[in-house]
Amino acid sequence: MRLRRALVPVVALTAVLFSLLPGAVPPVHAADYTLESEARYEIRPDDGEIGVTVALDFTNTTPDTSTEFSVFSVIRLTVHDQAVGFAASDGDGELAVNSGVRTIAGEEVHVATIELREPLRYQDSIAVELTYRLPDTEDAGLRVRPSLVIFPAWAFGSSGDVSVSIPSGYELRVDGDPLAEDGDQLVSGPIDDPGAWLALVTAVSPAEYAMHEATIALVGGTADLVVRSFSDDEEWGTRTLDTVVAALPHIEEEIGLPYPLRGRLTMTEVVATDAAGFAEGTTTGTEIQVSFDQPPFTALHQVVHVWVPPTLVEARWIREGLASWVAARAGAEIDVEPPYAPASEAERLADAAIALDTWAPTADRDAEAYGHAASWAFIDELEELVGADALRAVLARVAASIGPYDPGGIEPAPTPDTADPPALPLTSRSFLDQLEVVAGADLSAPFAERVLGEGDVALLEARAAARADFDALVDEADGWGAPDPLRAAMAAWDFDEAASQMDSARAWLTLRDGLLGEMAEAGLSAPDRLQQAYRAYGGGPEALSELDAEREVVTAYAATAERVNAERSFIERLGLVGGPDPQAQLVLANGHFTDGDFRGAVDAITGADQIVAAAQTGGIVRLVSLVLVVLILVGLAVILFRRRASYTARP
Repeated sequence: MRLRRALVPVVALTAVLFSLLPGAVPPVHAADYTLESEARYEIRPDDGEIGVTVALDFTNTTPDTSTEFSVFSVIRLTVHDQAVGFAASDGDGELAVNSGVRTIAGEEVHVATIELREPLRYQDSIAVELTYRLPDTEDAGLRVRPSLVIFPAWAFGSSGDVSVSIPSGYELRVDGDPLAEDGDQLVSGPIDDPGAWLALVTAVSPAEYAMHEATIALVGGTADLVVRSFSDDEEWGTRTLDTVVAALPHIEEEIGLPYPLRGRLTMTEVVATDAAGFAEGTTTGTEIQVSFDQPPFTALHQVVHVWVPPTLVEARWIREGLASWVAARAGAEIDVEPPYAPASEAERLADAAIALDTWAPTADRDAEAYGHAASWAFIDELEELVGADALRAVLARVAASIGPYDPGGIEPAPTPDTADPPALPLTSRSFLDQLEVVAGADLSAPFAERVLGEGDVALLEARAAARADFDALVDEADGWGAPDPLRAAMAAWDFDEAASQMDSARAWLTLRDGLLGEMAEAGLSAPDRLQQAYRAYGGGPEALSELDAEREVVTAYAATAERVNAERSFIERLGLVGGPDPQAQLVLANGHFTDGDFRGAVDAITGADQIVAAAQTGGIVRLVSLVLVVLILVGLAVILFRRRASYTARP
C-alpha cells in the first residue's frame, strides 16, 4: 500500500531581504533581481550522503530612485528539510551562512541565509557558492545507502540547471520533471522556472538480501515465513517479520479460511516500480513484494492476498477491499494503525469515483487511490449491514464450490480444504447473490449505487423477479431443488434463459407428480435417477425421456401386479403349486426399479407374467398327470387283486 506523501512543491525558492545602510538616504525596498544557478548533486552511497553544490550568479536589477537606493545584503534559498553542513563562499573567501525554518507562501520551509560581504547595489553582480549535505534518513523520500538512493532534486533562483552524479552499477528512475543521461550524469538542461521544477531520483543497485525466518503454527497448517530485507536495511526485515508473525493467526481467524499455502512464504523488500497505486509490490502465491517505504499495514494487506488470490476472488475490488478490511481488523489486535479512514478518503477522492466492478489497474494515482479506499469502505459497510460472519461464510462457500443457487442446506465444512481452487471464483454478481443467500437481506441498492456497472444495474429488476420465481419453483419441487441449467442461468444473470428453464421445469414437475402418484399406487419407490435427471436436465428432452422410460416400467409393473393379485381358478392355483412364485418376481422387480435397474425390473416383471400365464396350462397338465397316476395306480391294484384271487393253495 502506497502511503508516501507527495513532496510539497518547492515554492519561493529564493527570498531576498535587504539591510539599511548608514546615512541620510534610506535604501529602496528591492523587488527585482536575477539569480542564475547551477545545482550539482553528488551521490555518495558508501558515505551515506549526497553532496549538494549550488553555484549562484546574483544580480541586483532594482534601480535606485531619486530619494532611495537599492541594496541586497543577504541571499536566502529554500533548501531540503534534512540539509546539514552548510558552507558558503565568494571570490574573496568564506561567507557566513545559517539555516532555519521560515514560513513562505503559507508553507514552512527550510531556508539557508547567506550573508554577503558587502551590500549589493543596483546592476552589481556577485558569484556565490553554497554547499550542504543530505544524509541518509529513515524518511522514504530521502535515503542514501548502497542498496538504494532516493531523493528530490530541485533547482534554485530565477533560472538554472541541475546535474546529478551517480556511481556506476545503479538502475535509475526519475519521476516528475525529466533528467536526461549524459555520460555518468543526469542533466536537466536549462530550467526557466525553478519554482515549478522538481524531480524525484531513484537509484537501485542489484539487491543483496539479509534473511529473517520464522515458523508459525496455524489452524490450516504451519506457515514457514522468510523475510528478505536489503542487507543495509535489516531493521525493516526484523520489524516486518515480527509484525507478520504476530498478525498471521489473527488474519486466519478474521478471514475464516485455513492457511492455504504449503511450503515457504517469502516477503521481499523492493523498490516500487512506479509512483502510482495504493499497494506496492505484487503477490504471486508464495512470494510477496513490499516496497521499502511502506508502513507495517501494507505487509498485512499483502499477506491477506495469500488467502484471497484471483482463483478464489476474481473481482479486484473485492480482493483489495477484503485485504484492507482483514488487515485493519488483524492490525487492531497487534497495534498496527491503518493508513487512513477509508470512507473519508473515498469521499475526498470523489472526483475520481467509478463503479467498483469496473476498476482496473491504471497509472492514474487518484483512480487507484479511490479504488482502494472505496473498496475498503464498502466492505466496511457490508460488515455493518450483514455482519462479519456473513462475509466469512461467503468466502467459505466459494472455497467449497457452493454456488449461490445450490440446494438449500448445503454448508461448507468447518475447515474447508483450500488446496484446490473453487469451481467459480467470486465476482461482483456472485458476491451479491451469495451475501443475500447467507444473510437473507436485499443488498441490491448499495451494490447498484457503488459497485455494479450500468449494464448490471439495468438487470436488477429482472433479477429480483427471477429470484422470486426461482424460490417458488424450489418450493414446488418438494425438496428436489433446482436444475443445474437453471442454476447456471441464474448465476450468469441470464434471466431470459432462466425463465425458459423454469417454465420447462414446472411442466416436467407436473408430469413427475403424476408419475409419483402412479408409483405410490403401485407400491413402487422413485429411483434416485429420476431426481438426478431433473437436476441435470431440468425439463429438457433427457429428463422427459427418463420420465417416459420409468412410466413404461411402472405401467408394466402395475398391470402385472394386477394379474398376479387377481382371483385364480382351481386349475391356475394347482398350476402354481410347487413352482416359481410370481409375487417373489414382483418384489425383485420393485427392488430393481428402486435401484434404477430398469432392465432387471422388466425381466422380473416379464418373469412374473410368464409364471401367471403358464398357471392354467400347468394346472391342466398337473391335473391330467394326477388322473393318469390315479388310473395307473387303480390298474395296478386291480391286477394285483386278480392275481391274488386266482391263486389256489396246494393240498
